[in-house]
Amino acid sequence: MSARDIFVEVGAVFSRWLKKTFRRPAFVFFAMVQPVVWFLLFTQSFAKIADIPGFASSTGTNSYLTFFSAAVIIQTVLASAMQSGIGMVTDIESGYMDKMRVAPIHRFSILLGKVMSDGVRILLQSIIIIVLGVILGVTFATGIGGVLVILAIAVTFGIAWSGISTFIALATRNSEATLMISILTTFPLLFLSTAVMPQGLLPDFVQSVATYNPITYVANALHVLVITGYDWTTLGYGLLVILAVGAISLSATTVMFRRAVAS
Repeated sequence: MSARDIFVEVGAVFSRWLKKTFRRPAFVFFAMVQPVVWFLLFTQSFAKIADIPGFASSTGTNSYLTFFSAAVIIQTVLASAMQSGIGMVTDIESGYMDKMRVAPIHRFSILLGKVMSDGVRILLQSIIIIVLGVILGVTFATGIGGVLVILAIAVTFGIAWSGISTFIALATRNSEATLMISILTTFPLLFLSTAVMPQGLLPDFVQSVATYNPITYVANALHVLVITGYDWTTLGYGLLVILAVGAISLSATTVMFRRAVAS
């Protein structure tokens, strides 16, 4: 099968998932409103964190709103990635995957089209966060170029992390179990990273965990793009982590997906 055929296959699956998403207005509404609620709620509730001695010197800003903007993006990415697995379970339960067993289509095309549609949802949510941040007074030290890099990081990290949720979905084949396991393996990592608090102000135990937490390196990359400017070392570490997570999660998911379709 030619590269053109694969492109057509991926495009067809991608289009199906987009249509499936936007045919559910309530889902789209809450998916777009959720990051707004996080942004407004947390930044107002924890604004005084910026008054803690050492916050400004360790972050480069005296505004928790500015610092937390990266955390909202990451939280949104993680939440969208979890929804990816649930969508896969729905296809299994509805019998759609049974049709794929006899369809003349590459198995990888099905998976790639799915994660690409997740990337579009994450992109739209991230744009909403950035626009809201600008309205609320967040300034981006790296300008328009930095905003584009932030969007690229959000989409690629979301696609990489969605592999974890999809793997869990294919292993459990149950939407409730997928959601529960995804939450238990994802949100603790968010709060055990530097996304919501600079590492120097975290308890010693959390600092140790944050050092080995992949979310920390992505959060640090977003923080420098928002607050201080281009730090190529920090950005490089963030990119390496995204590539590593994506390589592991998507490879494992591809193997599990082929088994699920073949069984």
